[in-house]
Amino acid sequence: MLSLRLLLVVEAGALVGASTISDPIVAGVASAPTLLVGVLVALACLAADLVPPRRRIAVACSALTIVAPLPFLLVPGSGGLRGAAIAITVLQVAPLLADRGARRATDPVARGLRRILAGLILTTSVLLLVVVALAWYGTRYLARPSTTPFARGPYLTRVTTSEAVLAWKLGPGRHVVAVSALAPDGTTITATAGRLGGLQPGTRYVWTATVDGRAAASAAFHTAPTGTATPITLVSFGDSGSGSDDEYAVGRLAAAVAPDVVLSSGDSSYLVAAPPLLDRAIFAPLHDLLAQAPMVAALGEHDLAWNDGSAVIAALRLPGHHYAVQYGPVQVVVLGLQADPSAVAYAAATLGRCLTPCPLRFVLTHRAIPANDAILPLLRERHVTAILAGHLHRYERLMRDGIPAFTVGTGGEGPGPAVYTPASADAQASLIANGFLRIDIVGSHVTYLFLDDHGLVRDRFEQRIPG
Repeated sequence: MLSLRLLLVVEAGALVGASTISDPIVAGVASAPTLLVGVLVALACLAADLVPPRRRIAVACSALTIVAPLPFLLVPGSGGLRGAAIAITVLQVAPLLADRGARRATDPVARGLRRILAGLILTTSVLLLVVVALAWYGTRYLARPSTTPFARGPYLTRVTTSEAVLAWKLGPGRHVVAVSALAPDGTTITATAGRLGGLQPGTRYVWTATVDGRAAASAAFHTAPTGTATPITLVSFGDSGSGSDDEYAVGRLAAAVAPDVVLSSGDSSYLVAAPPLLDRAIFAPLHDLLAQAPMVAALGEHDLAWNDGSAVIAALRLPGHHYAVQYGPVQVVVLGLQADPSAVAYAAATLGRCLTPCPLRFVLTHRAIPANDAILPLLRERHVTAILAGHLHRYERLMRDGIPAFTVGTGGEGPGPAVYTPASADAQASLIANGFLRIDIVGSHVTYLFLDDHGLVRDRFEQRIPG
């Protein structure tokens, strides 16, 4: 016990030394560990003093030593540290003076018990502080930051020459979401219910979504240009909705291209496109991609398995099974599952009929259009640029009545049994790989590149648009 009390007196001297340091930060660094050690030693003293035979003055002084320095720490400047040092010294010297140097007739067993108990309390206190320090350090510096408050998105659902629309779904709790976009000239546009209006054509905007005043998501998009003098990039793939590592890889590589529009040829959610499964199948793997480009999607068999595709239509804000989207000079006509009579009728009423000139026209369907199909004369008459499809889990390039046709069922589900992925007899290029089709439009030239999930170009096709 004598050694512990003398250690506390030394601690008091260290506090006096810390009080002489002029820099408040350095003084705090020096004094805080000293006070902490003093509290631990005082706890050990109190534990030992409680072993019979007890001395009231020793128990009282040890107990007071634990709390006595605290009021002095509220005193600004060095006076507080000196006051704490004086209090500790007085409380430890008093029991020693009370003994007047006389040896106490203490039972050796009790004396040994005091030492063991003091050691256990001191060791336990130190270990407890180590655990607390490690937990604090882990949560403060090692633990991953809190996840985004968004359960889905934000993701783009529409981009035109003058507006962009974002959608999202929040996680549990009440939050206030604000969305804004920054133009190249520094102008800031504030969204109303996710809609950014008054934008300039062919311009890159950086959008930010804040939740409860803190930035929670951000990305960039390009508004549609008025003509093909401004480059336009599209990406196309289908049969992606597995939620697998392959789908994540395709989504990651496609996002790196920074496309303007994503064209999905369907089967965006495998097994069944039920609402609870769409985050795993679509919005998580393609998060970065959909944050910078809206998805125009046809519906495949797996999408239609749940209430005729209502979940995918609602989640992606699609107009329906058959619809048309215009992105500046580009028109995309979605024919749905296949080119059946209803799709043919819709194509006849829609292809080439745009609000502004649309010299580039793409037809998007889930199942590839076979050779000699009844719709092909109409597509050729309406000067369709290319036909995009999926369903077959491979990449193929074909010609259909003079129109380039691409099957890109390579979004991540994988080829499956060979019997279901046979190469087409008339394919000009056919291969099995995960990847996507990149479509670059500049002036009257269109370049098609199929990139696999290693980022390698596996097929290339050049096209010139008359006029």
